[in-house]
Amino acid sequence: MSKYYNRIRKPLFTNKFILAGIIIILVDFAIGIVGAFWTPYPVSETFGISLPPSSAHILGTDEFGHDVLSVMMASTLPSLIVGISVGALIAIISTLIGLFGGYYGGKISGVIIDILTITALTIPGVILLVIIEAYFRAASSTINITLSYIIVVIGLAITSWAFGAKQIRAQVLSISKRDYIIASRLIGEKSWRIIFNQILPSILPLTVAQLLFGVLYGILSLITAEFWGVLPTNINNLGTMLFFISSNGAYLSNQWWWILGAIIPIMILGAGLGILNIGIDEFIDPRLKEVKPKVIPEKIVIPEEQEIIEVPMLGNYKNRK
Repeated sequence: MSKYYNRIRKPLFTNKFILAGIIIILVDFAIGIVGAFWTPYPVSETFGISLPPSSAHILGTDEFGHDVLSVMMASTLPSLIVGISVGALIAIISTLIGLFGGYYGGKISGVIIDILTITALTIPGVILLVIIEAYFRAASSTINITLSYIIVVIGLAITSWAFGAKQIRAQVLSISKRDYIIASRLIGEKSWRIIFNQILPSILPLTVAQLLFGVLYGILSLITAEFWGVLPTNINNLGTMLFFISSNGAYLSNQWWWILGAIIPIMILGAGLGILNIGIDEFIDPRLKEVKPKVIPEKIVIPEEQEIIEVPMLGNYKNRK
């Protein structure tokens, strides 16, 4: 497996889209990490209400007088942590279930996988978040922020792994029938070595795709839950910002700087993940790279027709006997 990673490392990190996507995502993380330790003003400090952007407040202030840039910086990292955690958990669950379900195959394995995936696909995430919200309301005096995030991550992950697991299982079923896998079984290679050293590198692109999907899904689900007021609003994250933007009518009062402060980290992350996905697609299928068009000459020289010379027949064919 190490040979596989050494072979793909150079072409993987020389792809311009992959590098650009990673840099953009790191910019978003840099905003969140800096905001966890330093902000231009304390988040709880208040100034004038709904002040437009100025040299003192680059993104103005909100309806409560808080500096929007400070609130945005403090809210970015928690949202990113939830997104990365949900994405990693979805990728791990879907990959493991797809790997083992596809490798061992059989009708029993197929039935078990189908039951699990159908169960996961039929659990609405919104209803699960409502249940989580009821738990928060009942235990609001004892629950801490860390535990609340853990519950959200687990709740979102267990409703989102099934589709990826079915894709990976279908791919593994095909790979397991190839000659080199059959040969490894015949020589007595251990199953776990075949799965992780030979099959896993082949389905790694699908795992990365599940990770990217899970990150974006986790962040957007957290923001949606906070925006609807399903989760507690005393936690700094981008969803809380949008909740207060909506509940205080920032759209109607034209407080565009407040809205901009909430969506800037989302836009940066979305752009980074989109560009990164393009690069991964190009790495998986090099045919997607731009093909330079062939140079067509401006003028095509057509050779002049040569004069046809008629050669007379020598004698009559009928008389040649």
